[in-house]
Amino acid sequence: MSIQMELPEIAWYLLQCKPRQDARAQEHLTRQGFECFNPSTLIQIIKHGSMKQKIQPLFPGYIFVRVKAEDNWTALQSTRGVTRIVAFCGKPCRVSDDIITHLRERCAKAVETQALTPGDHIHVKVGPYAELDAIFLSMDGEQRVMLLLNVLNRQQVVKVPLAHIIS
Repeated sequence: MSIQMELPEIAWYLLQCKPRQDARAQEHLTRQGFECFNPSTLIQIIKHGSMKQKIQPLFPGYIFVRVKAEDNWTALQSTRGVTRIVAFCGKPCRVSDDIITHLRERCAKAVETQALTPGDHIHVKVGPYAELDAIFLSMDGEQRVMLLLNVLNRQQVVKVPLAHIIS
């Protein structure tokens, strides 16, 4: 049975890339005429005492590619930067269009977020102050922030890990 008879006319599939070669694989696949999607999100990191934003892939080492059943599947595997087509029981694993749409919407929302500035109202996500609203005051080192919380009807300055406020 040929691969064309088993697969839908056009669909999204997942490719595994060689370590740190996602961009290279995407570039070469695009040159070959394949539609690629490498979902990424904007994260906040602390570098030299100040908060910076960096784009990071959601799935490092993997790229989604839209392929037609009649396309050259051998070209996918021999593309620079690509290790293999993710498959189960010898069949390429199809990714639903709904999942790709959801990932695109999520990535678009993530790009709209901005770095914290003093006076910003934030919501603590986890930890001992979970579900409390606070005011961002400043960074305290590399991985901690200083917040102003209303605890027991009194304004308190607390230090929490950066990961507790950023999801």
